[in-house]
Amino acid sequence: MNPSRRIFNLDEANALLPQLEVLLAQLESKHEAFRRLEDQLFFEEMVEGTSPPELQLKALEEALLSLEEQIQKIRSLGCFLRHVEKGLVDFPARQEEKSIYYCWRRGEKQIEFYHTPRGGFLERYPLGR
Repeated sequence: MNPSRRIFNLDEANALLPQLEVLLAQLESKHEAFRRLEDQLFFEEMVEGTSPPELQLKALEEALLSLEEQIQKIRSLGCFLRHVEKGLVDFPARQEEKSIYYCWRRGEKQIEFYHTPRGGFLERYPLGR
């Protein structure tokens, strides 16, 4: 782990969950808007054979910037967004002098799992194990 990175204890990580729920809901909404616009432009270009107007391209660029800003808000908390659509977030932590990540998925009431730095969601273990 990078020593300058924030290291969470379980209470600190759990305290951020309500804020993350809001940020992830906003991110989901912005992601859906971006995908709708992207699909529309793709359809116009590929199916109808027309080039998208400059205004639509600018709207797509603004939607992408909005997504980046929302992701940065999440990262600024010190945690890592691992999957936008699934709402997977990792929190750097330590357990018995070992680097771990507390692993949380949007909708879970509290953090109940962790994984090693090389592991991921499919390799997460219940806390206390």
